[in-house]
Amino acid sequence: MDKKNKQILKDSALAIADQIVSNIPALNIAWGLSRAFLGASLKLRQQRALEWVEMVRDNPSVFSKQVISDESFQDGFVVAIEKYLIERNEEKRRIFRNIFLGFVKADNKIIFPLEKFIHTLSQLSEGDIEVIKDVKVDEKGQNYQIYGENYDKIENIYNLIDLGLLLNVTGNRVGHNSENSPFVKPTFFCKEFVEYIKQ
Repeated sequence: MDKKNKQILKDSALAIADQIVSNIPALNIAWGLSRAFLGASLKLRQQRALEWVEMVRDNPSVFSKQVISDESFQDGFVVAIEKYLIERNEEKRRIFRNIFLGFVKADNKIIFPLEKFIHTLSQLSEGDIEVIKDVKVDEKGQNYQIYGENYDKIENIYNLIDLGLLLNVTGNRVGHNSENSPFVKPTFFCKEFVEYIKQ
C-alpha cells in the first residue's frame, strides 16, 4: 500500500467512527466529550478510536440508551478511551475492551474499579499476562506454586505480587529455595481481574 492510500485509510477511520456514533444518538454526549478532551489523540490513533466505537456498535444489548445516557457511563467512557488510545499492545486492548464491557454491565458504575483495572493492565507485560492466565484462582491451599520450581517465570510471578494480584505466602518454609517460584495465593482482586483476561 502506497503512502497516499495509507493516509486515506488512516483519515477514514475517524470518519467511520463518527458515522457509527451518529447511528447511536445516545452515544453523542460521551463521544463528543471524548473528541473535545482527546482531539489530537483521536486523530493520531484513529484506528484505535474506531475499534472502541465498533465495540459499542457490536454490543447493542449492553450499550442501551439508558446506560449510554447515564453520566457515570459517560465519565467512564472518557477515562477509558483516553487510556485505550495509548495502549500499544493489541492483546491488552482486547482485555481492555472486556474490562470496559464489565464496567458497562455493572449495576453500580461508581464503585466499579475501572481505573484500578486499567492501571493494573497497563503495568502488565506479555509474560505477566501469560502467567496470570495460568493462575488457579480457585486454589484453596497455601502450598501453591504456579509452576512449581520453574525459574523462567519467577520475575513475572513477583510482578503479579507487586501489583496486588497475588499474595506471597511462602513464609519460612523449611527446605524452600528462594530461587524457586514462591508459594502464592490469588487475591480477591485477582479473581475479578482474571475473568476479563480469560474472556
